[in-house]
Amino acid sequence: MSTFANALALGGLLSLVLPIPVQALNGRLEADRGEFRLRLDDGRVLERQALIGTRVVIRSGTQDVTLLIDAVEEENSTSGKPIVLYRLLIDSPEGQRWHDACEPDTRGRRLGLPLLKETGIAITCTSGAEGKCILMGYRPWEASANAPMRDLHAACIHLVRADYGGDDHATTRDGTVIDVYDRFGIQKPETTDSMPFEAAWGKHGAVCVAHPRIAQNVTLDDLAKAYPRLRDTLGSEACTEEAMRGHPEVLLFNRSAPTAP
Repeated sequence: MSTFANALALGGLLSLVLPIPVQALNGRLEADRGEFRLRLDDGRVLERQALIGTRVVIRSGTQDVTLLIDAVEEENSTSGKPIVLYRLLIDSPEGQRWHDACEPDTRGRRLGLPLLKETGIAITCTSGAEGKCILMGYRPWEASANAPMRDLHAACIHLVRADYGGDDHATTRDGTVIDVYDRFGIQKPETTDSMPFEAAWGKHGAVCVAHPRIAQNVTLDDLAKAYPRLRDTLGSEACTEEAMRGHPEVLLFNRSAPTAP
């Protein structure tokens, strides 16, 4: 798994240990537009570089989990707004001191960022589908008159995972190359890409599938049986980018090289 703290509901009262000078304080950890903010009881607000070295003791029932913000980086983006990324370490309850919360991404980075969800703050890593989609420009916290960002982020997660039915059943394989693009110009198709069209995507999963990304994991027949809504839009004749451009539910498209069954 590349998303850490799915079950950790952060954002309640916390015990904080700040680096220099070392001092234990109380405060509230928040996630705002993909960034951490610590609001201390003395009125101070800490963010970005000021958080490096901060340890947050999260009380979850009878168990305490210590999270260390070890480093902070900024990722440039095409929108001009940098994305703040964090290297996060966990103090293992098994006695193994400080290990990375995130697995390495394709660039070898072990970085993540916070997302505010109904259950609290979850940490998503750049190696996971949620983090990859944010780095592509699909930021669920942004409001845009031109593009439904929350729906684009949801559609992108289904796309990256090859979750055709939109029911969290991933059928992709790590390291598989895909070309992702959308109808709003946030991501554009590779002009030299020779890979065939794979699928069109909406916020609830695939709207049509020309070919499955990993045939060993799922076939068109499997999809027809599992998802009746897709039966009439399966195969390269029924699912084309040209036909799907006018479909009201379609937000994203992708290409991939099909694997042999």
